[in-house]
Amino acid sequence: MTKLLYIQASPRGENSKSGQVADTYLAALTAANPGIEVDTLSVWDIDLPVFDGDKVAAKINVMTGQDHNSVQRTAWDQIAEIANRFISADRYLFSVPMWNSGVPYRLKPYIDVIHQPGLL
Repeated sequence: MTKLLYIQASPRGENSKSGQVADTYLAALTAANPGIEVDTLSVWDIDLPVFDGDKVAAKINVMTGQDHNSVQRTAWDQIAEIANRFISADRYLFSVPMWNSGVPYRLKPYIDVIHQPGLL
């Protein structure tokens, strides 16, 4: 079964034009592929961990091939849990509005959290 991760980056919910376009695409996709599993993730509704010193130390240990201490292991496990949801998908659909000529501020830390050595 194909799994699609639908990442919604607009805080406007149903009023989002980018979301309406993505929803139209998703409806056509699921009609053509009825067995597709859709996992919807709103970057506005998830709790992202603060990338603090313990997480940075854990990341550096991964990059340098060192073991984690217990605090770093816990910190890295928090990162891996969020990244694994992304990694487990076969396909992705991003609904991202124009945001001050960039991306919404909640999407950037999500990308920062999941984009880690040894994970993605």
